[in-house]
Amino acid sequence: MKKYLITIPLLIIACVVLLAACTRKPRPFVIGVSQCSEDIWRNKLNDELKMGEYINDSIIVKLASSNDDNVLQNKQVNQFVDEGVDLLVVSSNQLSAISKAVERAYDKGIPVILYDRKTNSDKYTAFIGCDNYLIGKSMGTFIAQQLHGKGRIVEITGLEGSSPALERHRGFMDAVGAYPGIEVVASEGGDWKEESGIQAMKRILKRTQDFDYVYAHNDRLAWGAYVASQQMGVGKRYKYTGVDGLATEGGGLELVRDGVLEASYLYPTKGDQVIALAMKILTRKPFDKDNYLSTSIITKANAELTLMEARDAERQSRNLKTLHNQVNQYLSDYNAQKVMLIGLGVFLLVCVTAAAMIFRGYIIKAKLNEQLAKANGELEEKNEELKRLNEEVMELTHSRLVFFTNISHELRTPLTLIADPVEMMLEDSSIKGRSRELLKMVQRNALALQQLVGNILDFRKIQNGKMELSLSRFDIVEAMRVWTDDFRLTAERKKIRLDCVSTGFDTDRMMVADKEKMARIVFNLISNALKYTPAGGEIHVTLAAEADNIRIDVRDTGKGIASSEVGKVFERFFQLKGAASGTGIGLALVKSFAELHHGEARVESRPGMGADFIVVIPRHQADGAPIADDTDTITPTADEAALQYIDDGDKQQGKVQQLVSEEADKPTILIIDDNNDIRQYERTLLQDAYFVIEAADGREGLEVARREVPDLVVCDVMMPVMDGLEFTEQLKTGTATSHIPVIMLTAKNLEEHRAEGYEHGADSYITKPFHGKVLLARIDNLLKQRKLLKHVYQRAADVETEVEATQLNARDKQFVKQLNAIIQQHLSDCDFGVEDIGKEIGLSRVQLYRKVKAMTGSSVVDILRKARLAKGKRLLESRSMTIAEVAYEVGFSAPSYFTKCFKDEYGILPGDIANS
Repeated sequence: MKKYLITIPLLIIACVVLLAACTRKPRPFVIGVSQCSEDIWRNKLNDELKMGEYINDSIIVKLASSNDDNVLQNKQVNQFVDEGVDLLVVSSNQLSAISKAVERAYDKGIPVILYDRKTNSDKYTAFIGCDNYLIGKSMGTFIAQQLHGKGRIVEITGLEGSSPALERHRGFMDAVGAYPGIEVVASEGGDWKEESGIQAMKRILKRTQDFDYVYAHNDRLAWGAYVASQQMGVGKRYKYTGVDGLATEGGGLELVRDGVLEASYLYPTKGDQVIALAMKILTRKPFDKDNYLSTSIITKANAELTLMEARDAERQSRNLKTLHNQVNQYLSDYNAQKVMLIGLGVFLLVCVTAAAMIFRGYIIKAKLNEQLAKANGELEEKNEELKRLNEEVMELTHSRLVFFTNISHELRTPLTLIADPVEMMLEDSSIKGRSRELLKMVQRNALALQQLVGNILDFRKIQNGKMELSLSRFDIVEAMRVWTDDFRLTAERKKIRLDCVSTGFDTDRMMVADKEKMARIVFNLISNALKYTPAGGEIHVTLAAEADNIRIDVRDTGKGIASSEVGKVFERFFQLKGAASGTGIGLALVKSFAELHHGEARVESRPGMGADFIVVIPRHQADGAPIADDTDTITPTADEAALQYIDDGDKQQGKVQQLVSEEADKPTILIIDDNNDIRQYERTLLQDAYFVIEAADGREGLEVARREVPDLVVCDVMMPVMDGLEFTEQLKTGTATSHIPVIMLTAKNLEEHRAEGYEHGADSYITKPFHGKVLLARIDNLLKQRKLLKHVYQRAADVETEVEATQLNARDKQFVKQLNAIIQQHLSDCDFGVEDIGKEIGLSRVQLYRKVKAMTGSSVVDILRKARLAKGKRLLESRSMTIAEVAYEVGFSAPSYFTKCFKDEYGILPGDIANS
């Protein structure tokens, strides 16, 4: 019963909605019409356009008239464009008056139909109207024939600059020009209206009254000329002709019928054809761009019949308009009744629905308490389940933290057994050179690992609430200066400006806090800033006294932090996207240490604008803990082991020095890693067999690779500024560097990480920890593959075919083909050299030399000379040219030099081939 009561109202609502949807009509097309003036002829056209709107309910016609005002017509057209009409019909006042407005409409994608008159622009969709040139020519021929080829004519033109006036005048003059006996004795301009025709005729009559015919550009001008001759009492009987042939009272047809005009040229309005053309354009049907209306000359012989037909059509149009008004009234009544019926239906629907809902309320009220009680029981069960799951999560988290803590404790024993023996060995002064450097590297990394273990244990203490403050009173300004100075050498090596400023301290510079933990806060913040600030950047450390608080600001000019990550940077184990390295504990410790001091830590940052880490700590602690006076000298907190992960080291042995002659035979290896010890270790492995250059991040490495064009790159994946994946992708897409093999050396060892490396263009992938022999073997194998290509290029007769069969990537194959094509194209040009080849390929001389040398084993000069000699040998074998001719043909400036090079290359003289 309940379902039945609900279904009935829903069905009624669905019916009402469907009824309303069925009666909804699609949006009609809006057609804007801009008329140049208001007169009888254009009023007739407007009536016909509105009639088309009555017949076709899918369009709305908006009319506007400028009354021969160019400025007003421009404004009206632009208004139509701004309103977003679907199509524009324009009758321009003058040829160039509204060209810009029409072009604006056309450029916005609004179709433009030029009616009756054209503009001086070709930006329109279609034209419809009579051929005004043909009208002028036909009237000229008619008048000449009436005068039997001999007589005098005066002309009264339409509005100056309008296309109908220009074309009718040109057609008329071309027609009478064919009759030598015809003379046009005067021509005056009007503006299409009767008054202008009167004034033009009076001006003509003042100059001369010796003419036979008056040719006016429309019937109103012709009637004005007739009135002017009557007013001036001219006795001579002139003959008048016009254009339009309207069927209105006093129109051209009546004037011809009554003998006032000798003839008129029928210029139909044809508003129905304008609407038909517009609909073709709007509905995307085929249409002609130029549409000329049919017309004819009206004389007394056919004026009466034409007038009857036109008035009959006008009478039918009026009847149709009356019927349309009646239909509109019927539709209005129908819509009112429909609204009333729908309203009544909705009222009944509301009544039925209300009754059903009241009845339904009584039915469900009894069950509501039962369902509520059941829901409360289920909610209690879910709460218990959530509580149990939360306890399990907390227990799991606790277990993991305990596991990491235990592992950290266990690591301390082997670390002690590594660090102490190494320290003892370093005390032995007999250990020198490479062995001592390797031991120092082990010592630094053992200390770094000990510090990492210490951080994990400290973090566990904080989690358990067992971390306590060891308070002391110390000079915070002096301490901040010492702690900041620890990083100055590192900042200078990275070419980063580091400064420290203290403000607000007048006389009292003492602070009560845990000095060791304050030092850890400063260390973590500055080291983090150094890690993410590129070379040339700045780090500003500010210490400020604010009332009872001390505020520490560490602001950098690095890449900044995304807004979605700002709120997470102090969470434990959180790492930013694209983070170079780290555990995600450092900033969490900063926040925890600050809160232990009853302070706070926060960050302000925008991407690309750097980050500002702010720590605010009370100047005095009020928890009653004992306070010691610390008068000891403040010691540095950052040792070499800690700084190695943010220091780019001394790279003078690699990056800065250039390739020199004594090392020219060694392959060049570029090492890219943000860890100084890793770079030092790799350099130690490679420096005996290779010339090693270095970079500390992907961006710097890319600059070095483009400048030096090394033979191979060994690159880390996780680095600041630009990681190894992006570096490899950019290296492989550069013309000068696409051939360079890349070995990725990284701690990421999952299969998806390996696949990602190969997808970005890596040639080999080695995971850390690695064995030095494996790295050397991979480098040797990749360089041997390049040597195979060199042998192919040096021995191949058809270089492109041989290269296509190699394992080169598509970009390098394209480079070799392009190089060979450029050389072959310019073999005969003796002035064509290495600089010219570089310009065509888009590389500098050095880049071109190193890339070609790496890929082919030969210099560009050698390849160019070998190509010229090979072509010269083929020409000599054909015996079609002398030795001198061949020498000049293949680009040698002197036959003697050609002979010498030929002998060096092939072991025989050119003449031996020619004579064999």
